Amino acid sequence: MKRFLMLMLALFIGCGQSEQETKKQVDQKILNRIQSELKSSGTFTDEDAEYLSQRYGSELYHISDLTSITNKQAEILSKVKSIRLNGLTSLTDEQAKSLGKANGLYLDGLTSITDEQIKSLANVEILVLSGLPTITDKQVEILSKVKTLNLSGLTSITDEQAESLSKVVWLELRGVESITEPQAESLSKVKYLYIPLSCLQMIEPYKN
Repeated sequence: MKRFLMLMLALFIGCGQSEQETKKQVDQKILNRIQSELKSSGTFTDEDAEYLSQRYGSELYHISDLTSITNKQAEILSKVKSIRLNGLTSLTDEQAKSLGKANGLYLDGLTSITDEQIKSLANVEILVLSGLPTITDKQVEILSKVKTLNLSGLTSITDEQAESLSKVVWLELRGVESITEPQAESLSKVKYLYIPLSCLQMIEPYKN
């Protein structure tokens, strides 16, 4: 990859372009190639993962077509501060451990998750798991220390889960269809809450 970059830079600079313009064009060509391969196969190489983690170290959102990764690639991508991996439908425990090093992690495609994976992801500041249709009380308790949490795939929660979620600063429960009075009281403690209006109307009387 490095040799390829150097060759491309030399070619463009030789055509009279500035180094900055040249690098921008080379980066775009590489990104287009990676995205094209992702659309056709859903995968990329370790070298591509390394390039993306270095080029987009603050935020990586260009790889929504990625449907599977290796443990090594997850470790490489863990260098990115905020990463969107919405095409993944499952993770290994080792991948969750690596990706849990990020500050922001978007995993909308996950439909199931283990307790071990939840523990690894609980240190992420912004965590999106909006594809999960169900979650256990224990898992929600572990996630209660996440500052920004999206669990909009849930259609219902338990009283115990509501109590745990009351500790979250920013909480999205856009799929919840109804709540109980005890749940409304617990959720009233959430500073920023996004939940259907019918539920919000039950919560409002409990706010100080």
